[in-house]
Amino acid sequence: MPDDERNRFGRSFGEGYSYVALGFSFAFAILAFGALGWVVDGWLGTRPLFALVGAGVGGFGGFMSIYYRVQNDTRKRDGGRGTGDG
Repeated sequence: MPDDERNRFGRSFGEGYSYVALGFSFAFAILAFGALGWVVDGWLGTRPLFALVGAGVGGFGGFMSIYYRVQNDTRKRDGGRGTGDG
């Protein structure tokens, strides 16, 4: 296998693993904010209100993290050109 092809192959694995890690951070954000909401619910006696709100906030935050990461990666891949979305 030529060196250039080997480097491209290794780089693609590294990029793939970074997206897997991003998926785990998305799941962790949902679980962490949901757990925090569960604790707040225990103090206030409002179960499951804040647990659901916390999971929603964690999901939104995780999604936005993925969105901005993909935007940044796309911008880098295209050489800094705009995406044409405004």
